Amino acid sequence: MRRALMALMGTAAGTVLLVGAKAGFSSPSSDPALQPQSAQSPVPGTSAGPSQALPAGADPAGAGAPGASPAAGKTTQPAGTKTTAPAGKPATTAAKPPRTTMKDGTFNGNPIYVEYGNVELSIVVAGGKITDVKVLDSPSDHSRSVQINNSALPKLRAEALAAQSANIDTVSGATYTSSGYKLSLQSAIDRAFQA
Repeated sequence: MRRALMALMGTAAGTVLLVGAKAGFSSPSSDPALQPQSAQSPVPGTSAGPSQALPAGADPAGAGAPGASPAAGKTTQPAGTKTTAPAGKPATTAAKPPRTTMKDGTFNGNPIYVEYGNVELSIVVAGGKITDVKVLDSPSDHSRSVQINNSALPKLRAEALAAQSANIDTVSGATYTSSGYKLSLQSAIDRAFQA
């Protein structure tokens, strides 16, 4: 029993280590990028820290050409001072800001599977407002589902038109249909804002 427990614990520990290694986890003490600048040691022969690498071919002592003095034609900066490159050409295409109103048109929502079938809607937007909600699909395999939906769907439609959002109440006795209705309605509204 004790051997089995030890083998199981060893397997679990090995699995954790393998997953950590595969995912690239490291401890903060071994990762120089996670250590504070003061804890990182400078590269020997330079005053720059490890995050300030010298360009290829640069002389760590600061001498330019053989025989030239280090101060000839160069200005010195205190250690740890960052220099910035000249600003490049600004980006010509900026991201479009999100719409604040819905675009006019008809937008279909995603079909949402609920316990007894799919619920799918489309909305009609005019003047930036939802003017109609049409049910494209609803659970109808069972007579009880049809009876529930005949009562619930008009209530959900009225609430959606009043709220102008998918933030509507669940109809009692039609929990599954209500949740699918809200999700499909929200996806149609999202499409109207993204259009």
